[in-house]
Amino acid sequence: MGTNGEGREGKVGLGDRLLDWALQGDLKRKLLAIVIFGLFIYGTVIALDGLLIRPLFGDVLSDPTDLNFYRDRAENILDGKIPYVDFYSESPPLIMYLFLIPQLAGGSTQVYQLFFAAFAMMTAMAFFLFLREIDERKAMAASILYLVYPLGMLEFGFGVQDEAITTFLFVLPLLLLLQKRAAASGAASFIGVLTKMFNVIVLPWTFLHCDNRGRLKMVITFGILALLVIVPFMLLFPGELPSFSYYFLGDPDSPTGGSSISPWHYVGELGFGLPGWAGVALTLIGLAAASLFAYWKKMSLWQGATLVTMVFFLTYPKILLVYFMMPAVLLLMWGVEDRKVVLKLSAMLVPLFLSVAVTGNGKNPLVDEPWVWVVGIVLSLMGWALFVHAWWKVRDERPFFERSDAQ
Repeated sequence: MGTNGEGREGKVGLGDRLLDWALQGDLKRKLLAIVIFGLFIYGTVIALDGLLIRPLFGDVLSDPTDLNFYRDRAENILDGKIPYVDFYSESPPLIMYLFLIPQLAGGSTQVYQLFFAAFAMMTAMAFFLFLREIDERKAMAASILYLVYPLGMLEFGFGVQDEAITTFLFVLPLLLLLQKRAAASGAASFIGVLTKMFNVIVLPWTFLHCDNRGRLKMVITFGILALLVIVPFMLLFPGELPSFSYYFLGDPDSPTGGSSISPWHYVGELGFGLPGWAGVALTLIGLAAASLFAYWKKMSLWQGATLVTMVFFLTYPKILLVYFMMPAVLLLMWGVEDRKVVLKLSAMLVPLFLSVAVTGNGKNPLVDEPWVWVVGIVLSLMGWALFVHAWWKVRDERPFFERSDAQ
């Protein structure tokens, strides 16, 4: 997407015209433009899904596999049941309570799709609000790039996946830290951990990146919230806090925690995989090494977060297609100025999606034969290669909002 007002050979491109339209008026008008564009994008997806794809193909092409879990957990809470005490769940608590909103609105597929679309638009607005003082045009381009990124439309719209919430809470602490608001960043990180755990990935790096005062603020805020939220539950219901083995790969019958399109998972299906403890160790060592390397190299906040997240994806055996929203949303900030980054991040989705189709998301293959997992490995590695290559080309550059020449 162009951000200089002109396309090739002096011609104004579609992206520039869209930016010109979105940047008209005051702040409220600009935020409204983001909402209108988001509603157009996701409204089109939801309409196609409900009026065309599902009536013709059922759930073959767009199977919201987790939707019934969302509904069941919300209904249990509405019935007065307490998570982990009255019903089993490996999900962190906050995400289950957030499901009350769409469930109270009827709980239909379309309601959940709109709910997750709202979080996609909130993420886009967050990018604009936090980055606009540096470069308003590029901040708006970042917002629109996020909304039009195909994986979001595929997973939040057609797939009805709650990672729309996860992604919002994943980037919010980073955006807050860009503005030196360490306490608020720590609070947002805590909320993210209570929602889907993935904020743990970059917490060590954000702690290292802060100065001593910022670190103290983060620790105090995180600690106070933990005392207010977690300790009372432990005192009231001792022994009921879940192990979250689904995330930490602690189930011996499912060493990668279930479905996955990671090459490590496919190798395991061929009988050569790592035991659960080894997968955890590999991931923790990778995260620690990446965080320390970023600190040693004095990387910027966004550079270090991108490196750490990429290493997590390369080492964590339980990776789903939708999880790629997290590293993609970080790399898209370079895509504002370099369209090749956007093209690579979009191209990687093709082999990764085919890997899902062939292996049944790493769980239910087309046929239970070794060659299926080999094909899955090849397709998965193709996607990973495009992903790493997109990062490799910008690894030494800072995004527009972290450069010394930022306006």
